Amino acid sequence: MARFRCVGCSRITVSDGLEVSCEGCGSAVVLVDQGPKVDRERLENLPSGVWRYRAFLPDAPMDEIVTLGEGGTPLLPAERLGKELGLANLLIKDESRNPTGSFIDRGSTVLVTLARRAGARECACVTTGNLGASLAAYCAKGGISALIRIHPSTDRGKLYQMLAYGAQVVASSHRSDAGNPDENSLSVTAGNPYILEGEKTTAFEILQDLGWKAPDVIVVPVGTGGHLSMIWKGIGQLRDCGLVGRSRCRLLGVQFESPRQSKGQRWSGSSPRGEPFTELEESEPFFRKEASKAMRESGGAGLATTAAETVRATGLLARTEGIFSEPASASVVASLESAVRRGIIHRDETVVCVITGAGLKDTKAISRLAKAARRVPVREDYALARMQIGETKLALLRLLADKPCYGYELWQAMALRRKITTASVYQHLAELEGMGLVRRAGAVSAGGRERVPYSLTRNGTDFLRMAGSLERESRKEGRA
Repeated sequence: MARFRCVGCSRITVSDGLEVSCEGCGSAVVLVDQGPKVDRERLENLPSGVWRYRAFLPDAPMDEIVTLGEGGTPLLPAERLGKELGLANLLIKDESRNPTGSFIDRGSTVLVTLARRAGARECACVTTGNLGASLAAYCAKGGISALIRIHPSTDRGKLYQMLAYGAQVVASSHRSDAGNPDENSLSVTAGNPYILEGEKTTAFEILQDLGWKAPDVIVVPVGTGGHLSMIWKGIGQLRDCGLVGRSRCRLLGVQFESPRQSKGQRWSGSSPRGEPFTELEESEPFFRKEASKAMRESGGAGLATTAAETVRATGLLARTEGIFSEPASASVVASLESAVRRGIIHRDETVVCVITGAGLKDTKAISRLAKAARRVPVREDYALARMQIGETKLALLRLLADKPCYGYELWQAMALRRKITTASVYQHLAELEGMGLVRRAGAVSAGGRERVPYSLTRNGTDFLRMAGSLERESRKEGRA
């Protein structure tokens, strides 16, 4: 029987199940365990990855482990990015190298291993993306069915992952329980304590790669607060068992700024009403108090960054270090410049930025952020936006540059050049509308039917202007 502590009321719950919440208030819980005595030399000789640290994880025989080779992600020196930001010792912990492209794989290997051992036939969850993609992959490896309930806005990259792994995917606009009444079905949330146990191995790898020394600062996207608080738990366990000393390591958590915050303002860890305490992944702040406690105990702070800054940071990270991250992950880069300027981080300190997810999993997020910031991505982000748009969408934008058109008119013009259906044209228009590049310019009734003309938005016009400018430059370079 394992012991769990409620993150809301601190009540202790004892359970041998995998779906655990507080018996008193129903809040999320964390596993209460003592750091084991571990021989450093033996630990270093084990194969890299999450299960290298199995002495710190829930017990599972090695021949039962469901693994895709998660963990063991690189800690990379970021000299070019550091120079841009004024930091002499900047490092990137690149979690996008995990099997499904996000840090959640660290938790999925632990939970699905335990689920298979417990005889679960199905894992079910509600997600906006990364959790569902990760859970689907590990269930596929473990021979367990996966039922994933997604929001209709879930990015296609993550949806395609779930489908490819054979998950049953159900679209729903409500965050309802995705669980199945079958007693052999396990309902999973991002707050599952066994998923969190795997996530703390991020801290183990950072400190081991630094020669069992803690960096001065670790910067993490907040999300649910779970990853940040478990990094702090992992550091504490290494200290308790004598693998690292008592040197101070400050944790900085980054979230998007609310309309009521001034630019670059610190946050206390409480979520303003109507503003998610989140990356772009899971919107429920299961571990708000735990994350605040970790930052307070470490001497760290919460930082806020804007959507526009985060979009720019996505391009900056890709251009300087060759790492294309989800915008939510790039929020840690976006926060650094103001943190250095305001003395929260000193220029000569060793700083580790945790990049939690790969950019190709969430390219749509770049457009959402650009729309929120009321701008089209600048030159360094143009290539990323262009990846989403493709030739068909670009052709539609160019047709609309002349005048507003009905969908049927656009189809007629497009059909002269390529084979395309009217349904496909309307699908592309809907996606361009979601990107903020076209809009519906009212509606006209004709012959008893409603016809909707489409026109470019200002962002659409700016995007076409940038596309034309860059194409002209490319042609000039070709002639030269």
